[in-house]
Amino acid sequence: MNFAAVIVAGGAGKRFGSKEPKQFLLLNKKKMFIWSILAFKKVKECKQIILVVPEYKLSEMEKYKKLYKIDVVCGGKERYNSVQNGLEVVKDNIDIVAVHDAARPLITSKIIKEVFDSAIKYGGAIAASVARDTIKFSKNGKNVTKSIDRNNIWQAQTPQMFKTKILKKVYSNKIPKNITDDAQLVEKFGKRVMLVDGGYENFKVTQPIDFKLAEYILKNRGIEKCL
Repeated sequence: MNFAAVIVAGGAGKRFGSKEPKQFLLLNKKKMFIWSILAFKKVKECKQIILVVPEYKLSEMEKYKKLYKIDVVCGGKERYNSVQNGLEVVKDNIDIVAVHDAARPLITSKIIKEVFDSAIKYGGAIAASVARDTIKFSKNGKNVTKSIDRNNIWQAQTPQMFKTKILKKVYSNKIPKNITDDAQLVEKFGKRVMLVDGGYENFKVTQPIDFKLAEYILKNRGIEKCL
């Protein structure tokens, strides 16, 4: 069994506050998106990597396409459009498709392999982490409506992996505007999605403080995890 990785790097990253989208900034001497490519290339079952970028970045990505032997496609208006564009170039012999956010540069080959193994067995699996803080629900955003048992709350991460035929099927339908990840689409079709503990280092870089933390972690990781 094998898989293809669709690495989504098409977002504008407005919350980050930089002129250049965060996924293209230098993070520990490499552009952020490259860290995800390196992690996936370490997994032998990964037979194809597809990088999805904004249209204006296509020419710049040519050198990385040749260097890392990856496919590069144009992103869409919304994240799900970018995933759809990536799915269009997935090779016919691919069993599983992984969707990963380029803004999660701390992903490791170990987590990727664990999610892949679970997806093979159950049809779909995602990296996620158990909530660490007490969770409060508020209907009006001003006062607490109720407290929620944090032991039952998982924060979704990527990669999210599904059998190719399942993912292509759910993405062939009209996508609701409130969909924020691939697992939600699969869930809506009644498919089971398994949870794999991705730990707390596999966070999404959203704010400048996240960038600094990711840089610190990469500098302090063993060389075998970074290359």
